[in-house]
Amino acid sequence: MKKPLTIKDIAELANVSIATVSRVLNNNSWVADKTRAKVEKVIQEQQFSPNLLARGMISKKTQTLAIVVSDITNPYFVMLVAQIENESLRAGYKVALYDTQSANKSSSQGEIILEESIFNSITDSQIDGVIILGGNIDYNNVPDSYLQELKKLSATIPVIVVGRQLPDVKYSCVERDQSGCVILATNHLIKQGYKNIGFIGGSKSVYITRQRVEAFHEALNHAGLVASDHYIVLNNFYLQHGYEAIEKLLSQNEQLPEAIVAINDHVAKGAIRALKDRNISVPEDIAIVSCEYFPGSEYFIPRITTVNHHNELIGKTVMQVLMTILKDNRESWVPEKITLSLMNGESC
Repeated sequence: MKKPLTIKDIAELANVSIATVSRVLNNNSWVADKTRAKVEKVIQEQQFSPNLLARGMISKKTQTLAIVVSDITNPYFVMLVAQIENESLRAGYKVALYDTQSANKSSSQGEIILEESIFNSITDSQIDGVIILGGNIDYNNVPDSYLQELKKLSATIPVIVVGRQLPDVKYSCVERDQSGCVILATNHLIKQGYKNIGFIGGSKSVYITRQRVEAFHEALNHAGLVASDHYIVLNNFYLQHGYEAIEKLLSQNEQLPEAIVAINDHVAKGAIRALKDRNISVPEDIAIVSCEYFPGSEYFIPRITTVNHHNELIGKTVMQVLMTILKDNRESWVPEKITLSLMNGESC
């Protein structure tokens, strides 16, 4: 007697995951039309009739969410992951954290894990939803291999990205106001009478840097000012890069700008340390403002003037979007950007 086919057999014949077959059988909308057609074709050809009890067991939700983060040591991600995890527990969900350590490739001492392999692992697991924080999706040129695996993942499991919406990939996106934070910070300096203003931090290969530098030029142009290329140093997002940015500005044998916009609080702190080491005082000799607040900066000397993105609200919004999708079986939902606020300090 021929052994009855199982959902695992169908998955192997269709070259998809067991989770994908389960979603097709349960008429879940989170399956791409092409993938659904391929699975349904195999089911028809094999005259497959799943056992209802087994199908129910496979499709049962695990109350588990996956968070894929590119650098858990970054204060921004620490804050966001903590908030998302807190909101997940409130909603009755466990969290599986995947840290790729890909954000700070040049400085990371640990092993960098390919995000594509993580996506594969999640697709083959019983995960109810995925939250992606940074990584390859943040680069100007997203690798094709990453795009393909992200498409597969989002075709089988609800995906929320905190960042940007890529074309031709279906997922929900919670966007931060990358331009508004720079305009808010730069305008604060302009209102105080500063005219020669520089910008430091951020990698040229990351879209966030491009957006923030464009906003910096926009704010200056609107005020009738021009940004000097000598006053713009783009390297990366961490403490040492703020320090190195000041070193580069000084090495050019030109006068320092009157004020500097740092891409985040880490870069601002590194810059202030470099200036202090050269007996240059902040804000007496040069003013510094940051585009992005990190917890603890209010205890730094001088207290940094910075822009609060309200990550606690971002974390709540992420979970609100994901819970709506899981509950209502919706394909996506795009919330409004969260309002920014300036935190006055002593650095300008």
